[in-house]
Amino acid sequence: MTKRTSSATEALLGLLSIEPMSGYDLGLAVRASIGHFWNESYGQIYPNLKSLAADGCVARKTEKQEGRPDRQIYSITKKGRQRLEAWLAVEPQPEIPRNELLLKLFFGAQTSAGTLIGYVTQMAEREQAILQLLKRTEEKEIAQYRHLPDAPYWLMAARFGQYELEAHVRWAGETIAALRALAKKQRMRSAIGKEKQHAGR
Repeated sequence: MTKRTSSATEALLGLLSIEPMSGYDLGLAVRASIGHFWNESYGQIYPNLKSLAADGCVARKTEKQEGRPDRQIYSITKKGRQRLEAWLAVEPQPEIPRNELLLKLFFGAQTSAGTLIGYVTQMAEREQAILQLLKRTEEKEIAQYRHLPDAPYWLMAARFGQYELEAHVRWAGETIAALRALAKKQRMRSAIGKEKQHAGR
C-alpha cells in the first residue's frame, strides 16, 4: 500500500510536469489554475521547492536576466515524476468540511433573519464572481491550450468548479427566499407583541 503524503509538494510537482517555472511563476500558475480549488501561498511554495530540491525531485538552474535579478528556474526530475505518479495512485483523502456560514445558519434561530440574509447574499455574490471567472478561464485559457495533453483534465476540474458554484448560487437563492419569509414572520410577531403591550397599558 502506498503511503499517504501531503499534497502541497505534489501540487507543485504537478505544475512543474507541465513546464519548468520559477517560484514566482508557480504562484501565478496556482492562482490561474488550481487556485480555484487548491490554495498554495508563496510562503508555502518556496520552502516546498527547497525540500523537493533536497530530495532530488526538482532540479534548479539560474537564468540570467539583463538588467534584472537572476531567476531560479525549477524543473521536475525523473525522481519527481515517480513521486508524482505514486501520489496520483493513492486514493484522494476525504475532506473535513468546515463552513462557518452553514454553522451560523444552523444556529440561525438565535439571531435575526435579516442578518443571515446579509451573509447569504454576500456569499452568493462572491460565488457568482468566481463562477464567471471559471467560465472565462474555460473559454480563454483552457481553449488556448486545448492542443496540450493536459487540457482535457484541466477542463474536467474547471467544470466541477462551475457545477459546484452554480449549485451554491441556486441554494443561496432558495435560502434567501426562505429567510425573507422567516423575517416577515418575525416582523409580524414583533408587531403583534407590541400591540399586546400597548393594549395592556
